[in-house]
Amino acid sequence: MTKNKNIEKYLWMVTVLFITYLLVGSFIESSNFLDVIYLIVLYIFIIFTKIVNKKQ
Repeated sequence: MTKNKNIEKYLWMVTVLFITYLLVGSFIESSNFLDVIYLIVLYIFIIFTKIVNKKQ
């Protein structure tokens, strides 16, 4: 069971890093601030869910 949790954890981290890479690259290429807003919303959502899960 712990091995599956580790795999899920690392898969989640790789996914977040990949999405961050794509959004930052898109912002650099097009200078579209909407990509930065998407990135900020993504990290706010991640932080919010971590806080809510720690309380439970």
